Amino acid sequence: MGSKRGFRSWWLVAGAVFGLLVGSAAGCGVLSAHNKSGNGQTMKTLNQQQADQRAEEHIQRAVAAVFTPPPRLERKLFLTSECDDPTDLGPKGRVQVSRSYWLRDLPKERNREYFDKIHEYWTHNGYHVLQDDRADPNNPALYVEHNDDAFRMTLYSSIQGDLFLGATSPCIWPTGEPTP
Repeated sequence: MGSKRGFRSWWLVAGAVFGLLVGSAAGCGVLSAHNKSGNGQTMKTLNQQQADQRAEEHIQRAVAAVFTPPPRLERKLFLTSECDDPTDLGPKGRVQVSRSYWLRDLPKERNREYFDKIHEYWTHNGYHVLQDDRADPNNPALYVEHNDDAFRMTLYSSIQGDLFLGATSPCIWPTGEPTP
């Protein structure tokens, strides 16, 4: 992912598969880059249902914090995809859960304001910026990752000015732990 274009292409392809690999540790276990504890034991992760719920929570919190009045959320894509080439070099057999919505009934002329507000919300609420393309005149986008649970989020604008918001889990075991 050396170039800006390569990074954006990765996100857009992932978004199309949604996978919007725009990337939780509560409930059933702890997530780590390799899903291994310091002593080499495989750790539990969220299960698929918990990860789906957590992705939805990230989205709902962002919408509530940034958009007044709130937009109509139109389901873009909900997907569970295999982590067949995990970037964390972790074990195979894990999946990622992704959700994305078109944000409808928003005035497009306020898109820059929405990007700035969500940037402020994310950077003050435990997310770090992976890529900031808010100034891109054709397809503004903002990509972040939550510091505690490694969920990735994006706010993206199509060339027509339509916004979508998505969240993707880190790699998880579908049942919350490895299956033999």
